[in-house]
Amino acid sequence: MSSTITTPLPANIDAGTLIATLHTHDTMIKALCPGLISYEFVSGDKNSEATYSVTDKKSMGQTTYKLTLTNVNDGIDSLVNAKPPVGTLTISAKWRVVKGELVEEVEIDGNFMMKKMAKGNVEKTHPEQHARLLEMAKA
Repeated sequence: MSSTITTPLPANIDAGTLIATLHTHDTMIKALCPGLISYEFVSGDKNSEATYSVTDKKSMGQTTYKLTLTNVNDGIDSLVNAKPPVGTLTISAKWRVVKGELVEEVEIDGNFMMKKMAKGNVEKTHPEQHARLLEMAKA
């Protein structure tokens, strides 16, 4: 199951600044996890590819999952591996800065119920994540 979220860049944020923001893993984690309780570095290199253990508050309660962030030339890849009580869930996203836009392509894998719930959550919350990232890029 896939979704694409696109947000135009404001005139005061250039592509290079936004890419540098995406490459800052601490910033990405805070933008992706509005209910962030805690996170810790697990393995890798924080300047290229790293895995974190993230504890986040969701509508269904507190959840802990693995998040891998991989810096690429024009953005970042994110991979969530979660094991909620009703099965496993994998959400992979490619965040790219392309032609004056932040484009996020999301792939969701899990059982039917998890995919449907995750897709609804992605379509609802990821535009807000884009807005937070753009605000963080201005700072």
